[in-house]
Amino acid sequence: MTTKNDDSAIYALSQQSKPLDDPLEAIKSMRLEQLAVCKLKAEKEMQTMKAESTPDKNKQ
Repeated sequence: MTTKNDDSAIYALSQQSKPLDDPLEAIKSMRLEQLAVCKLKAEKEMQTMKAESTPDKNKQ
């Protein structure tokens, strides 16, 4: 997962230097960034839920 995050950071940095003249491309870029944030948040929540449920399985 670390590599995935590193790749995302490198990509984000490379995209910052490129001005977006096309409004639709700017919207697409913004939505993709929002989607990436949502995916990371959901992944963290799933890991937290999994970690919380693991001790319960051991008790049974």
